[in-house]
This record gives sequence, C-alpha cells and structure tokens, in this order.
Amino acid sequence: MFRIRGQGPLIGWANAYTILTGITSPTDVHPQWSAWLLSLIGWAAMPAIIGAGAGYVITEQIQAHHARELDDVLDELRRLAEPPAPPPPSGGDS
Repeated sequence: MFRIRGQGPLIGWANAYTILTGITSPTDVHPQWSAWLLSLIGWAAMPAIIGAGAGYVITEQIQAHHARELDDVLDELRRLAEPPAPPPPSGGDS
C-alpha cells in the first residue's frame, strides 16, 4: 500500500502547516523533533522564497526599463519639455 512520507503524517497536515508558517509553536505538538525540524525549515525557507519572488519581480522591472535606447528616452524628454503649441485661430466672426 502507498504511504505518504513526511512531517504531515506524524503531526497532522494542519499542524505541519501552522508550524511551517510560524503560527504554532513547535513545543505545542508531539513528536517535538518533527515539529522543530519543520519550524527551522519554515524559518529559513519562507524568507528565501519570498525574497526570490521579490527579486524576480524587481529584476524584470529593471530589465524592462533598460531595454529602451538612451536616444529614445532623451527624445521623449525633449518632446515633453517643449512648450505646448498655441491653439489654432478661431475661424470666423460672430
């Protein structure tokens, strides 16, 4: 018969989740060695996963801005710095 291995069957999947995310203390669950192992993994892995996601998003944004040529950026800035064109003269007397 197929048996799932890991921390979930030892302490329960709900307990494993709450310990991994830091909601529950490992001292509140038995066996404690299993809970402490999950707690350490959650303490080290969760910030790494979140940091990797943030780093990916920031890198994509930086690369998107670097993809534009400098001349294109300067032309756009010059165009934006020019004063607006005067309005066209009115076409008739009232």
